[in-house]
Amino acid sequence: MKRFLVLLVIGLVGAAYAAGYWPERQRRVALESQVKTLEERLAEAEARVRLGGLLARLLTLMDVIGEKNYGQGLGLSSAFFDEVRAEAGRTPPAFRDLLEGIIKRRDAVTASLTQADAAALGTLREVQLELRRALGYPPPAAPARPSPPS
Repeated sequence: MKRFLVLLVIGLVGAAYAAGYWPERQRRVALESQVKTLEERLAEAEARVRLGGLLARLLTLMDVIGEKNYGQGLGLSSAFFDEVRAEAGRTPPAFRDLLEGIIKRRDAVTASLTQADAAALGTLREVQLELRRALGYPPPAAPARPSPPS
């Protein structure tokens, strides 16, 4: 009889443990899944913020070149492309191809700026449009053209 009671107590303790363990385990698994999803979303949001910073640097570079300040533009260009290269190494795969494509344009932009040629603006405009598309921004509005005199 004692053996039966011992087995019954052990069985009841085991059942109580399992009854408390299973719901907590399910909850933990669900929360871990949610944390993983949120970490992925956070990584993408952080990458978008950094891409927005790259776009701001690019717009500054384009303004400087537009003012025909090629010496300063060369320095800003170098810093911009260095930052693009660094970002390509840490960004999620969704943006990596875009950044690697931008890096391939570095030599053309540098050569244009070294020769004080404003042709670099065309290349940088293409980069700007690609960054805008990747970030979901609309393309810049075309400048308004004055109407012909009547």
